[in-house]
Amino acid sequence: MLTRLRVKGFKNLLDIDVRFGLFTCIAGPNGVGKSNLFDVILFLSDLASMPIIDAAKKARGTSGRILDFNSLFFQGAKTHGNTIEIIAEMLVPSKVMDDYEREGKPQASWLEYAITLKWVDKVKNSGEPIVIEKEELRAKNSKQMRPAFQGVLDLAAAEKFIFGPGKRTTPFIETIPTDASGPTIKLFGEGGSSGRPSEVIAHKTPQTILSGVNSAVSHPTVLAARREMQSWRMLQLEPTALRRPDHYRDDPHISSIGEHLPATLMRLQTYDEVAASLNDLLPDIASVEVDDDKTREAYTLAVMMKNGNRYTASSLSDGTLRFLALSILSTDSQANGLICMEEPENGIHPLRIPEMMNLVRGLSDMPLPEDFKDIDEADSGPSFRQVIINTHSPLVVAELADDSVLMAESLRHQGSTSIVFRPLTETWRTLPDANASQVTPVGRGHLLNYLRGDLWSYIGGQKNNAPPKSPHMAIKDRLANEQQHPLI
Repeated sequence: MLTRLRVKGFKNLLDIDVRFGLFTCIAGPNGVGKSNLFDVILFLSDLASMPIIDAAKKARGTSGRILDFNSLFFQGAKTHGNTIEIIAEMLVPSKVMDDYEREGKPQASWLEYAITLKWVDKVKNSGEPIVIEKEELRAKNSKQMRPAFQGVLDLAAAEKFIFGPGKRTTPFIETIPTDASGPTIKLFGEGGSSGRPSEVIAHKTPQTILSGVNSAVSHPTVLAARREMQSWRMLQLEPTALRRPDHYRDDPHISSIGEHLPATLMRLQTYDEVAASLNDLLPDIASVEVDDDKTREAYTLAVMMKNGNRYTASSLSDGTLRFLALSILSTDSQANGLICMEEPENGIHPLRIPEMMNLVRGLSDMPLPEDFKDIDEADSGPSFRQVIINTHSPLVVAELADDSVLMAESLRHQGSTSIVFRPLTETWRTLPDANASQVTPVGRGHLLNYLRGDLWSYIGGQKNNAPPKSPHMAIKDRLANEQQHPLI
């Protein structure tokens, strides 16, 4: 679980410090740069799996071209930044498995990973345009843990799940500056290993040290951090992928674009749970099924209506398919980690936004403290499924609690444009340890005024009018005599 992210110099993230709960909504108008927060999270996740150049090629805005890599660095009116600093704090499980199915126990569950990348035109012995200046992984003392977000305060009371680092004072990864060949990165062993740390020249390594660790025996804590970062992904549900049938040998897990719904549901066998979830949203649905075509070795998703009609996924509306995908995902205990979603309200009828947001929020539900007693000491602890969304819709914000919302706002300084994330007043995000950068909080009314331009044009209001107590009441009045979008 990503608990805190500090970034300097990535795109328009000039200097941000954001705390995350299990559910966070970033609200702001189009073009303000909300997606750049997702971009840096996904970039960090890719750095845990692949060489730096490959991660940069995947980043939005580079088009896979090395010539465009400098677009990842902050570009001001007078200067172009040449470094990106990222510091991520995270919670990891108490057990980790490597690719050889060996199990290890991290020495700490609360970790801080830091990396600094530098843009260079040319480097001796390396033609890469981006090099590592610093990489470190350290344990944070669980006894000093004062997480300022709801839910984890309860979890912190369960000491068997938040632990470490004990007597260890040595970092797991550390960068030492040297005069001769540039900074040196050291990887220290764990588990009582008395050997010398592995060392590499920072500017000469094509990938992060963390991305090369795959041993739960010698480096379980580093591997746990790597596994956590690898679990951060973007969920972009594409209608074509949602409608696609599966073959027997397809991966039975929902992909980042929504593929493999039939195979996933066939694995889970949670038909009744999914149907019940859908019925709360779309009352005409009676059941959900998977057709098993043994001749073609294929699975096809279908729904049965209360009127007796039956429809395959290819006949369902985009909105229904998105509801269906999220309902299936919510029943999959293996679908853990951080999920980023851009504007989940897109393609959804305005009157269905409350139900959609209930479903999206439900993805991030965590075990309650009373459930801990049912978890055996041998287990790795409760599984986290964290959700971060962004939106420009005041209708979405109207459905959310103040403490789950951050307002994304553009700032101009000396001709440069950057972004700041402001919490709403009187929430845990305004406490000193959650608002370390002392960003000025805003009221809900200010945020709705910031977002409501499109809303007022839709409901026929005037921008100088006072906002309604409930945006959804205005929408319902506007749509009272209109036919709702059909299900099929």
